[in-house]
Amino acid sequence: MKVAENRRPAADLSRPPAERLLSAAEHLFGERSYWRTTVAEICAMAGIATGSFYAHFDSKAGIFAAVIRRINSDLRGAFRAALENAEENQRARERACFRAYFDLTSKRPWIYRIVREAEFVAPAEFRAYYERLANGYAAGVRTAQAEGDIDAGYNPEVIGYLYTGLGNFIGMRWAEWTGGGRVPDEVLDDLLQVLARGLPPGTGGAAGRA
Repeated sequence: MKVAENRRPAADLSRPPAERLLSAAEHLFGERSYWRTTVAEICAMAGIATGSFYAHFDSKAGIFAAVIRRINSDLRGAFRAALENAEENQRARERACFRAYFDLTSKRPWIYRIVREAEFVAPAEFRAYYERLANGYAAGVRTAQAEGDIDAGYNPEVIGYLYTGLGNFIGMRWAEWTGGGRVPDEVLDDLLQVLARGLPPGTGGAAGRA
């Protein structure tokens, strides 16, 4: 599936060279993969002479790792912005963060492909990417446990990785696999219902919702 080809941006020459290189690399890695992208192609998209690349990054592997870190930073920045307007309870915080995550991945659906490839190209960055997300979620869980919104008997790290996995695969299904479609509100509602109620036996499923 060619996710990014018809979304390729023109180089914005008003932006700093390193930012232009990162944006170009993200699009090309997402469209073509790490192995089929060259430094020269990244520079051409960024509007930068190939020789100038090495003033900012030491190698193609180096800029790939920087792209992974930037994606992660952008996601966590989107969470922080969303939480500024969320009500002070865990259900509202979950809704705000998942919607922010899904909206960002709908705008940049190719990031899933980049992160998956990182397991082989930059395994330490791949692990750190998920650890940063899960650790951030776990910190929020501890706050919610202190406030009584989540049972204090649960391990916050387990819930942190639960959030990470749910967001990853729901987003993959409705954002990446649709080529940038928006995750529907009813899908987010179902996700939040599962988090609020868990999966106890004998509830009657969807028919048992209040």
